[in-house]
Amino acid sequence: MENRRLLEPIDIHLPGLASEIDGLRIGHVSDLHADVPRRHHRAVIEALRSADMDLVVLTGDYMTRRGREANPSELVREICRHVVPPHGIYGVYGNHDSALLSEELKPLPIQWLANRSAAPTALPLEILGLDFLNFGRCDAPALLPDRAAASGATLPRRTTILLCHFPNCLPIASDMGVDLMLCGHTHGGQCRLPGGRALINSTDLPLRLTSGLLRHRDTLCVVSRGLGEVHMPMRVFCPRQIPIVTLRRGPLPGAATNGIVNLRRW
Repeated sequence: MENRRLLEPIDIHLPGLASEIDGLRIGHVSDLHADVPRRHHRAVIEALRSADMDLVVLTGDYMTRRGREANPSELVREICRHVVPPHGIYGVYGNHDSALLSEELKPLPIQWLANRSAAPTALPLEILGLDFLNFGRCDAPALLPDRAAASGATLPRRTTILLCHFPNCLPIASDMGVDLMLCGHTHGGQCRLPGGRALINSTDLPLRLTSGLLRHRDTLCVVSRGLGEVHMPMRVFCPRQIPIVTLRRGPLPGAATNGIVNLRRW
């Protein structure tokens, strides 16, 4: 069924992961671009309802064009009505989203992380978000944690997850010491050649980094293919995707480099 095909399980191995979050399942929703009702929107909701998730993250572009906020607003509301993960829903906005949409979504049970962070209750986990609403400028320094009180006492280490619309912010995440970044924006190329080779990704990243599991130094990054389209309402050799990320304790895959490498394409 279409709703089941949307879900893609992905194990992410992180060293030093606390036992409390070893096995934590994160549903990653990105790039709905839901200006008008589409048949696959119902499949998205059904897929999320059927998924076994501890928390859900949203990484932007719920809409495409200004003045068409009504349907994306209703779709996100519908997701919140049917999807109630035990540790909550966290989100950031993308470059296509408008201030009006953000106002309409404020009452929903979503923690919007505009250059700020949140810590799910009772979990050794910190979720950070960079803001790109209306092509806004992200404020990474605002997210740098205050790890020491005035007395010099240190806080217990938490695994850090950064929500960001753009994958080319991975070096920033690495500089911040983030463990895992979740992002979208590229649509996986949307229309690809046979074998999944992207022709465009709307970033300054090389095409080989258009989607997949990336690594820069000691930071991993999941780049989702997303759920919607821009320019043309079609996808070619690039199916929609809802990654279901499961955190696992273990060594980081691949090797640390000063460049960005794609460890697993999808």
